[in-house]
Parts: sequence; structure tokens; C-alpha cells
Amino acid sequence: MSGPKCTTYRRDPALTTAMLEAASQQAALREAARQEEATRRALLRAAAERDRVVQEVKALNARINAFATSCEVVRVRYGPVITTKAPVILQIGAQSTRELEAWCTRVDKQLAAADLELRKQCARAIAAQLFAENSSPGAERQLVDAAELFEERDSVEASAAAAERVAAGAAVREEMEQTLARVLARLLPDCTEEDRRSIRDAAARTTGAATSGEASSWLVELRHRVQQANTRAEARRGEVDEAVRLLHVLESGRGAVVEAIRDQLGEVVAGRAVLDESLRRQAAACRSEVAQQVEQRYVIASVTDALSGMGYQVSEGFETLTVSAGSLRLTRGDWSEHAVNLVVDQEGGELRTAVVRTTAGHDDDAFRVDVEREEQWCASFHQLRDRLARAGLATEVQLATAPGEVPVPLVASPPAPAVRSRAEQRHRAR
Repeated sequence: MSGPKCTTYRRDPALTTAMLEAASQQAALREAARQEEATRRALLRAAAERDRVVQEVKALNARINAFATSCEVVRVRYGPVITTKAPVILQIGAQSTRELEAWCTRVDKQLAAADLELRKQCARAIAAQLFAENSSPGAERQLVDAAELFEERDSVEASAAAAERVAAGAAVREEMEQTLARVLARLLPDCTEEDRRSIRDAAARTTGAATSGEASSWLVELRHRVQQANTRAEARRGEVDEAVRLLHVLESGRGAVVEAIRDQLGEVVAGRAVLDESLRRQAAACRSEVAQQVEQRYVIASVTDALSGMGYQVSEGFETLTVSAGSLRLTRGDWSEHAVNLVVDQEGGELRTAVVRTTAGHDDDAFRVDVEREEQWCASFHQLRDRLARAGLATEVQLATAPGEVPVPLVASPPAPAVRSRAEQRHRAR
């Protein structure tokens, strides 16, 4: 026997048809809840992935802006020999995440190719300009002396005739120009004007060297200056990328301080300022504040969504108050005299709730109705905790009072956004 082939079962007689039906419905509800949770998590993962890709698009847009500026700077200096153009910036709209990813991949390659072409064009222009400036009766003699360096030959025939030296000088001149162009082509286009002047000076001294030894020394110095300039340029690129990502995080933040930091980061992205440690610390503080704001909005949205599915509504005209102060008022269609005040305390990580009267009770039956509403809210609150748990928000009751233990307060108008005392805030908390 390889395993069970047929198995009989027998229902417990104590399980009635109604019980079985109820159990089946509960199983279906649990499965629906599992599917709903899987869908919610998939949507959250998709949202996080899109957010990552949007950040990449913004970083590439900043690089395109910087590259376009570099193109214009070198075009002004060297004229129409610079033909490279920057890719077109993408306006983020209704594109799908996949479309944005494809654009990033395509533009990243385009930028790399354009960057290389711009460096080559700029290097050729610099080399040609330097040799034009160094054209003199003694230039051919110097170039022949430098042939050992630039042609990488073991020796130069000292006994060659003058005509041969002139001819060799022209060839060496061409080889030197190509060598300089190769070295200068390594220079990133977004280096500073100060670095450009320093590098051009070293290149000029290389082309004007009187001996091969002097030319060799200046060529080494030229390579060193190019490397240093590139290191500084890459550091600035890193600062811009960091500033772009900080701006993205702070995009949903509110308040004058956050806006001021966004303005400063914008200056860094535009290349008009540096991302120093002071700005980094301020941005980090703002990022923490914005994270708290986002968390509070998520809690409020989760609470509102959960309670809406349970028959509660946010009172009309309270939407702004809900977002700004973390406070909301809940009502029900079958509640004519009662509501629930709910405060999200971000600092304390608390949900404070209280059943309140919106109109005064005038008969002996008012207390009974108060107790009924509190009992109804207690049952709803247990459901709310379950729904919040599915939304990733664990809750633990710290303070509770039994229905009818404390008189329900009369609060005819919405709670003011001003901060109240903790004792008052915790009153009737559940």
C-alpha cells in the first residue's frame, strides 16, 4: 500500500445544519480576508516600487539638467565643434511603473553615451586650440625631442637630417595631440571652471615643454589634475543625488521649516549650493518630522477606512481638521444624539476615543441610551482593533471604563485644534 486511497468520515451529530452553515460562512469570510490582505500587501509593494522608480526618474532629470548646463558652458567656450545634446526631461504623470523603468534604462544609456561624446569633443577642441597657440619656429624641434614620450619609442635618431626632423615633428605633433585628447577626454563635463583652468594650464605646459622629460612630468601632472577634478565632480554628483532623494522624501511635508529646507535642497540640485553637514542635519530632522506626519495620516486613513466599513462617517466639514490636527468626529446614521471623538496622538502613539452627546438629553431614558451607545462603540472598537492589525497597526488598550461608569459629556461642537491637557485628553479614553 503506497498510501491512503479512500477514507470515510462521519459528522458529529451535535453539529446541526445551521452550525455547519455558519462555520462554512466563517471559513469563506476568513478566506476572503486572507485574499484581501494579500491584495493589500501586493498594492503596498507596488506602491513602494513605484516610489523607488519615481526617485530614479527625478535623479535622472537632475542629471539631464546638469548635463545640459555643461553642454552650454563648453559650447560657449569652443563653439560649434560641440554638437552633443542632452536627453529630454521626463514629466512624471500617468505612466506605469514599467514605463518609467524603461525610460530610466534608456535615458541612463543615452546620458552615458552623450557624456562620453561631449568629453571627446571638448578634449579635441582643447588639444587643437593648444597646438594652435604653440605653433612657433621652435615648436617642431620641441615636438621631436618629446617623441620618445608620445610615440613610446625606445629612441629618436639624433642623426636624422633637418628635413626628416621636420617631417617627424609633424607626425609627433599629431601623436601628441591625440595623446592629450585621450587624457583630456577623461575629464567629466561638469567639473568646475577653476578645475578647467588648472587642467588647461597643465595641458599647455605639456605641449610647450622644451624637453621630453619636461613633457613627461607635465603629462603626469595633467593626469593627476584630471583625476582630482573628476573626484570633486563625482562628489558633487553624489550630493545632487542625495539632495534629490531628500527632496522626494520631504515632498509631502508641511510647515515653514520643511519648505525652507526644500528650497535649500533645490539650490543644491540646481548646482548653486553645496550639501554641507549643517544642511544634512536639518534635512534629516525634517525627514523625521515628515515621517511622523505621514504615519499620522496613515493611522487616520486606516481608522477612517475601517470605521467607514462599520457604518461610521466623519462629520461633514471636519476633513481639514482630521488631517491637520489628528482629530475627527465619528457619527452614525442611527445615532441622533451621539458621536465619537477620536484623537490620534502621534507623539504618544495613542488613539484616544470618547463617546459624546451632541444634544442634551431631557428625559430619564437618556442614561439608558448613553449606555447603549457606549456598548455599541465598545463592540465597534474591538472590530476596529482587528482591522488595524491587518493594516499593520498593533493596538493595546491602556485605559478603559465600563459603559455607564462615567457620564457621557455634552460636546455640541467639534473639538478645537488647540492641544488640551493630558488628563482631559485621556478622559473617557478606551
